Amino acid sequence: MNYRIFFSIILFFLIANVDSKAQNASAGSLAEVMKFSLEQAQAFAAENNYDLKNSSTDVEIARRMVKQNTAIGLPQINGGIDYSNSLVIPTTLLPGEIIGQPGTFVPVQFGTPYNATVKGTLSQLVYSGQYLVGLQTAKAFLETSKQKNVRDKVEVRDQVADSYIRLLVVDEGIKILDSTYVVVSRLVEEARKSYEAGLIEDIEVDQADLNRSNLEANITYTKNLRNVGYAGLKFIMGLKENQEIVQTDNLEFFLAQVNRDALVNQQFDYTSNLDYVLLKKADYLTLMQYKLSKTAYQPTLSAFLTGSTSAQRNTWNFLETKEVWYPSVIFGVSLQIPIWSSGSRKYAVDQARLNVAKTKVTDEKMKVGLELQVATAKTDFSNAYAIYQNKVKGFQTALKIYEKTMQKYKQGMVGSTDLNQRYNQFLLSNSDYMQSIYTVLSQKIKLSKLMEKF
Repeated sequence: MNYRIFFSIILFFLIANVDSKAQNASAGSLAEVMKFSLEQAQAFAAENNYDLKNSSTDVEIARRMVKQNTAIGLPQINGGIDYSNSLVIPTTLLPGEIIGQPGTFVPVQFGTPYNATVKGTLSQLVYSGQYLVGLQTAKAFLETSKQKNVRDKVEVRDQVADSYIRLLVVDEGIKILDSTYVVVSRLVEEARKSYEAGLIEDIEVDQADLNRSNLEANITYTKNLRNVGYAGLKFIMGLKENQEIVQTDNLEFFLAQVNRDALVNQQFDYTSNLDYVLLKKADYLTLMQYKLSKTAYQPTLSAFLTGSTSAQRNTWNFLETKEVWYPSVIFGVSLQIPIWSSGSRKYAVDQARLNVAKTKVTDEKMKVGLELQVATAKTDFSNAYAIYQNKVKGFQTALKIYEKTMQKYKQGMVGSTDLNQRYNQFLLSNSDYMQSIYTVLSQKIKLSKLMEKF
């Protein structure tokens, strides 16, 4: 009996442990809900966005490239072991005069069948114009990679802002549609009761029911759009499938930050624009390529120190410490002087020089283009802001008219035709109002990016 009780207790704890692990596994599979303000969402994306991860890796690659190019001008040490086994020792013919047989040749085999050499070489680049300019070019490439990483971060930042705001706009639109659906559904039921009481015709009920059906379709379509936008925001931020977003900022917060006069009247400095800064980095790389092409006319000087020891054996006994090895040490310098290339170096320099000349035209084009972009962005933002203010009033007016018409409809003062017209007018005003909010905020993001100083 005691053994039965003992094993029953053990079995109970085993089952409880398995059940606990199953519950923990089930809890682990649940979605992780994460709350984000826009600033927090942008910070999260800066660390987890897929493209930004690769962009940061590109910076590390460029940093390693600089170190690689630097190492070329530092001392280089190489070693080697040569071993040969002469299965047949080469034969050399000697004049017969050495053995008193003039006019003949005596075949003689020189050397040993087993030969080994251990050697090491220390080399140092003393002067190379290509190395010096190439090192400067690699450092410039690193700076360009860093600046591109900054640009990628800005683009992801603005993509997150655009998606975040777009999602808020859609959510706000869904709230309005849902509340409208409640009113329309109530109206359908009231119309059905009035029809049953003989107060209205069946067409009035059908019209109200049709409005509700159209609204249901509109809500479904809008929610599907919301799902697509939600998935897009998660993708840009680098969130996993089991991670969900709760937005803590609202549209009022972003609309309160819109200062039309400050943005439109802000002075634009094209030299501080991110695209122009990147262009100047590219121009510097082009200039370095021009300098690099000219170094092809310069000589290259290097020095080396080689030490070796070799052994020749008639039997394979290289591991015998008593046997003799013959050392050799050589020091030398090497000077490579370019003399004639049939014009290939000249044409390479000519191409690089023309590329430098092109940068001046590109710079002017960028300057004029940026000025035009800013002027256009300011106009688009001003127009979007004016339209937004107009749509706010239009939405409020359409809502007021719809509510009054609905009250009159309930009192029998207007028919379903008038109510339907006011209803469609309200839905259209709601759509225009939501779109105007998104447009003014997205235009603000675009203009702010152009005006931002780097």
